[in-house]
Amino acid sequence: MFYHSLALMDDSVPLPVKHFISHGYLAVDLFFLLSGFVIFLSYHASLSTNFPHSVGKFYWNRFSRIYPLHVVMLAGYLILFGAFTFLSTSHTAPESYTWGAFVQSMFLVHMWFGGDLTWNVPSWSISSEWFVYLFFPLMAYSLRKLRGGIVAHLLSIALAAVVLHVIYSLSGLHSIGADISHMALVRTMFEFLMGVFVGSLFVNHRDFLVRNARVALAGFVALCVLYATTPTPDYALIPIIFALLIAYLSVTTSWMTAILSTPVLVYLGEISYSTYMVHYLVYDLLKAVFMSDPHHIDQLYLWLSFVVVFVLSVLLHHAVDMPSQKYFRRRLSTR
Repeated sequence: MFYHSLALMDDSVPLPVKHFISHGYLAVDLFFLLSGFVIFLSYHASLSTNFPHSVGKFYWNRFSRIYPLHVVMLAGYLILFGAFTFLSTSHTAPESYTWGAFVQSMFLVHMWFGGDLTWNVPSWSISSEWFVYLFFPLMAYSLRKLRGGIVAHLLSIALAAVVLHVIYSLSGLHSIGADISHMALVRTMFEFLMGVFVGSLFVNHRDFLVRNARVALAGFVALCVLYATTPTPDYALIPIIFALLIAYLSVTTSWMTAILSTPVLVYLGEISYSTYMVHYLVYDLLKAVFMSDPHHIDQLYLWLSFVVVFVLSVLLHHAVDMPSQKYFRRRLSTR
């Protein structure tokens, strides 16, 4: 939310804060790894013991989690499209708002073909994650063969990180956040896979993670310092940094886990999907209504937009996200 609004923030925001916000694009990398970790923990048992009968249930549950809110956001963008077309002085919507892109977005395949970031821009990540979901049941089923090997798990995590690094290096890209249109599937696939391997390590070799929790924390801190103090590309360090963080937090009770477990942060985590999906619509509305100068906006409107995002996140979470999940899962239970 703050990352996409960074260019609109004036000098009242301290430079260190702006510098921190400028790395906000990395939150999606944490999401991909954490998603692989959590989804493996949630589905590995059924997919590894009841394959292929449990595959349909997995797809249905993931559909109920991501699709209803996505459709609501697209409906919001259709309204915005209509406002651009019929109410603006130009009577035209932005050129990127094409019907072909809309149809691809509707079916969550717009990142599968190197499409432009258009309509609800943040949906690029759920499009690429939906692509990974297609292969996850086979991943979970195949990982049964890795149950006996700690070394195999560690090498798999390292290999995924190395391959990701090599692909970005050969592409001549300076950042893991660059060229999303063509790199989304690569970024998502390998980071999700790293999260899956960390999850498998947690399930099958938790004692190893417990014994080496401090090693994981030390590695996390060391690589964070390396990232902050050297020009090392983010794609070389960030995936491993987040893998170490997830491994550490999964087996320890520390001040970090205590903070993350506070009711406020837990609730913000619960509504985070709604926040992620709605914030760009508010951002586009903000630019369309309150910006006559493309490089300047009244800061009051900018900060009020953050309040609007929070309010809409709460409303969408309770009115769309949660009810739709309950509805679709109830339908599954009656089949």
